[in-house]
Amino acid sequence: MFNAMTRAEIWLQDTLDKPLGIEDLANHIGYSSSQVRRQFRQSFHISPSAYREKRRLERAAVLLALTPLNIAQIAIRCGYHNHSSFSRAFQRRYQLRPRNFRQSLKSTLSCSMPNPGFKTDIQKASDRQMILMRLYQAPEHIKGLGDASYHNKQLACLQARLRLSTTTISLPDILSAKVDALNNDYFHSYRTDVGLYLEPADNAQDIALPVPYRRVDIPTHYYSCTRFGDLADLYDALTHTIAHLLYSQNSFHLSGYPPQVLWKAHYLELRIPLIGEQER
Repeated sequence: MFNAMTRAEIWLQDTLDKPLGIEDLANHIGYSSSQVRRQFRQSFHISPSAYREKRRLERAAVLLALTPLNIAQIAIRCGYHNHSSFSRAFQRRYQLRPRNFRQSLKSTLSCSMPNPGFKTDIQKASDRQMILMRLYQAPEHIKGLGDASYHNKQLACLQARLRLSTTTISLPDILSAKVDALNNDYFHSYRTDVGLYLEPADNAQDIALPVPYRRVDIPTHYYSCTRFGDLADLYDALTHTIAHLLYSQNSFHLSGYPPQVLWKAHYLELRIPLIGEQER
């Protein structure tokens, strides 16, 4: 049942901008609406609708703090098609109206400058696929991800068949955690996707995946690329990348989608999906 609720949680994350309800979620995972409500609350201690609103507002906070999108654009990207309802919901969560929240964090961010110890550039990736498993854990445990025996065993079996793949983690909460820290709110749940980033030559369609894993299609997109040496430096690399994007003269900014870390042969690579002016 927890695997089913994990699929439910991921579906809620992936459809934040869509006007879908509990019936749609129930149909997606093959349970009744009452079962979904009951089991989701038992698994995550919150109702599906409240969980969705929480995640929508976290995404809105990231876009307000770290992008030049206007408030109406942000509301729509976060599933709110009524500006007033978005503003009320945001104020309930953050005790500030969206405009005031943005102004408050801008003054904090103005003190941040890129770290000369890191280098960030903008690259373009063609269509790819990832194979991921969702984990739920506290931020302080992220450094131990590579030691978890269960995924190591599963990943080793998959990677033996997908020889061009790269070990990766996807971090759907890391931008929200960063914005919360800027806002002096340090309590944050943490979701992490562990898996493989596939090259075009890898054909994973015929491989039966272990139950917790899923295939994720990544369309062609731009991303920021920051290399660093150790997972302990992840937050410094993230801070540098955000400052670089805010201060550099380019037309790209954060999309709000989860950053990824790829394990290359001699370094780690932080990738943050971006959107350009033409996509706004």
